[in-house]
This record gives sequence, C-alpha cells and structure tokens, in this order.
Amino acid sequence: MAAGPDLAPRGWMSDVSGALGDLALYAAAFAFGVGSGVLPVILNAEVYVVGMGAFVPHPELLVAILSLGAGTVVGKAIVFELVRRGSTKLTAGRPVDRPPARNRVTKALRRGGDRMLKLLSHRYLGSATVLVSSATSVPPLAVVTVLAAASRLPLWLFLLMVGIGRTSQYLALAYLVHSAAP
Repeated sequence: MAAGPDLAPRGWMSDVSGALGDLALYAAAFAFGVGSGVLPVILNAEVYVVGMGAFVPHPELLVAILSLGAGTVVGKAIVFELVRRGSTKLTAGRPVDRPPARNRVTKALRRGGDRMLKLLSHRYLGSATVLVSSATSVPPLAVVTVLAAASRLPLWLFLLMVGIGRTSQYLALAYLVHSAAP
C-alpha cells in the first residue's frame, strides 16, 4: 500500500506555524485578561491560569501569564474610567446592608476587608488596598475598582498596583499548577 503525502509542515513553514500558534496563545490570554477585567464574574482569570498552567509549556507559559496580566490591567482601566466619569453619585463611605457573618473566619475577613476599603479614601494609602486586593482577592477587586475610581486614587497608581498584584498572583498560581502537573 502506497503511503499518502506527508502533510506535516517542514522547514521554515513549521517555524512560522509555531510562531503563529504562540502569538495566538498570547493574544487569547490578553483578550481573556481584558474580558476578565471588565466581567470578572463571567470570565474568571484564575481558572484560565489553572488551565494554562496544566497544558502550556514553560517558556510560553511565562509570556502568556504576562500577557494575561497586561490584559487584566487594560480591562480594569476601562472599568475605572467608566466609573470615574459617572461617579458623581458614588461615595466610598456609604454604608451597605450585609447579612451577618456566620463564623469567626468570615468575621475576620470582613473586618480586614472593611479596614482595607477605608484606606481607599486616602490618596496614596489606597494603593495598599488595591495591591492586597489584586494579589489575594480580599476584598474583591471588582468592588475595590469601583470604590477606587470613586475616590481620589490616581489612575496610574491604581493600574500599577493591579498589574503587580494580579501578575504575581497569576505567576504563583501557574507555578503551583505547572509544578504539580505530570
């Protein structure tokens, strides 16, 4: 039986297809980052990082995580600017009705989160809240983004803290998943 033609790319063509595949991975990570920055409940970046950590090889994983982090910063910049331009009715100190905490851990997390949110009223101390929130998700970054935009926190400082916090969180999570994968 005669063998059919070999359809595998050879030479420079395989280099081009490999580079385009990597570029598509980085572009998809960036686009997902933008989407997760704008719609964090629907597009969960942490789940995306777990998937990448399990299936993407090491050198490409690092660039893809950096691309995801950059996309997240762009998405949060969009939300920050939209809130800031329409934030005349928002105040960072307005009380919110919440159900009572059910256990000591929840109470402690809530107290810590409330203290961090109070820092947002300070022009530069609020950046600590953004950094902690973006690295640990306590308090939730979506809430911090809205309150930071309504406060006096400068956009450049907000974006810097989100970039550092989210990228370090993504890198740590990807490292844990990638090192545990067979």
